Amino acid sequence: MAGSDVRPQIKPWPRRRALLAGFLSFLIPGAGQLYNRQPRKALALTLPIPILVILGAHTRIMFVFYGMVVFLGFLLLWRLLIVIEAAHIAWTGKRSEAALPVPRVSYTVIAIILVAAALYPSFDDFKRWTSFGAFSIPSASMCPTICIGDRVAADMGSYKLKSPGRGDLVIIQHQPFSALLIKRVIGIAGDVVIQDPNGKLFINGSPLTLPQPCGHPVEQKNAMTGDYSDFKSTKVADGELFVIGDNLVNSYDSRIAEFGRVSLDQVRGRPIYLYWSRGKSRIGCLLH
Repeated sequence: MAGSDVRPQIKPWPRRRALLAGFLSFLIPGAGQLYNRQPRKALALTLPIPILVILGAHTRIMFVFYGMVVFLGFLLLWRLLIVIEAAHIAWTGKRSEAALPVPRVSYTVIAIILVAAALYPSFDDFKRWTSFGAFSIPSASMCPTICIGDRVAADMGSYKLKSPGRGDLVIIQHQPFSALLIKRVIGIAGDVVIQDPNGKLFINGSPLTLPQPCGHPVEQKNAMTGDYSDFKSTKVADGELFVIGDNLVNSYDSRIAEFGRVSLDQVRGRPIYLYWSRGKSRIGCLLH
């Protein structure tokens, strides 16, 4: 009819194919390319992922905040590229790969390789290879250095070859707690820790001075104030550490008899930086 507005209609099947291909590659990288009958491209796009993860696990890239951001960001962008590429090819219908010999066997083998590449190495494998750890903080005992809601990256192998020093932050597995704790070492073997009547701590006669926190911590009110009046002084024995929380008025630590001192074999690692904090200026802060 003259004057009518006729618009081309997009057939529904390319849209469905594109969504399915993208979804498959989202679940298992390369599966969308295999669905598009591009097995060689599926392998070429997918195999770099586990290779990069394995290479990253044998470096210290995750122990530097910006190294971690670049490494994880690149992996996420690469996976997104695989999803978009699969959806785009399914939408346009462009395929240029020659058929594989014995397709049923070839496609089955490639599918198994893609699934294996998606599952291995796992995050647990990565942590085991690198001694990298990541933790969310539920307690205010280390605030303002590390506060509730902060997320901490840690080196769980930091103290395997050396003992913590005075002033170091440590991650400990201290009875009767089942969870890991973060504390600061203020006394090592031979040190004398004294508390004066005002609650001020001295180590070998020098007043305790805590480092300034990085950035601007979100203000957190103390739910309670601890009673440390029973603690007067102690000499740290060999193989032990005297630890405190930087929140000196609200920390369950070595000043309390029930907590006591920490043995060296209870040390599990060292927090190294904040990778997330509600105080945005603290993201990426080194912990010391």
